[in-house]
Amino acid sequence: MSSVESISMRSEEFRLGKPPRSSHPGGLPVLLSMELRKLKGSSFWWMALGMIVLVSSWSGLAFMKRAESSNPATRTVALAQGEIYQTVGLLAPILAALLTSRLAVLESGERMDLKWRSLGQDATERFLAKLIVAGCVITLCFVIPLTWVPLAASAQGFHLEGSLAEYILVPALIACFSTMAVTAIQLALSLTIDKQAIGLGLGVVAGLIGTGLGPMNMPGLGWLFPAGISSAASPFLSSASPDGFASMTLVANPWPKVLTSLLAYIIWSGISALIVKVKESGR
Repeated sequence: MSSVESISMRSEEFRLGKPPRSSHPGGLPVLLSMELRKLKGSSFWWMALGMIVLVSSWSGLAFMKRAESSNPATRTVALAQGEIYQTVGLLAPILAALLTSRLAVLESGERMDLKWRSLGQDATERFLAKLIVAGCVITLCFVIPLTWVPLAASAQGFHLEGSLAEYILVPALIACFSTMAVTAIQLALSLTIDKQAIGLGLGVVAGLIGTGLGPMNMPGLGWLFPAGISSAASPFLSSASPDGFASMTLVANPWPKVLTSLLAYIIWSGISALIVKVKESGR
């Protein structure tokens, strides 16, 4: 018997008043498949596409403006990449709040949460399935421009100090881990708080605070909340050149920052999953 048939039979048992059996048919892969099937034809994917296009378009306009400059001090791969990287802290919480809110609305609107509980599906696995879907979308919003911008800058003759591969991989990986952490906590808020406006408001506030830590010379505080991870783990060093222009370089050894951001993502994802599980057990 297939996993889908098993789920259908258990759903029928629940409808007829039979006690639910606790089982996990197929585990996370089946839940992920069901999550994608549930979203088929919904506005979720239009929102996701719009977010990706929005961030990529802004990144393209910012790069075009920098490429038009004739000043060699502003035509560096580090500055072009750093400009895109700085948007992660501001936009990731807002985009994650919007997307996870949509997931939560679809979940409650179709009473899927009641169906999964009746089938004995584990709350943590359901949370992880949603995190994979939403997190991958939000991550793509930033990884795509963080990949093509340094390649385009190098092709345009921008000054490159160091390895091009590091300029692509390091910011993209840190952006990926920090974005997944942000998505995890926003998803937990969306699934546990009935008023979605609260999660959206917290996302905006978190984005503003996370972005402001760098200019306030307090990036270390970013480890205290997911939206600040990108600032705390920033692989870029900013300074002012003698002629007054801003300059930016990649730190000498950025890989410890990558590993630390990965650890932060694991911790915040675990906290978020625990919040959802505790809320679920209280129902």
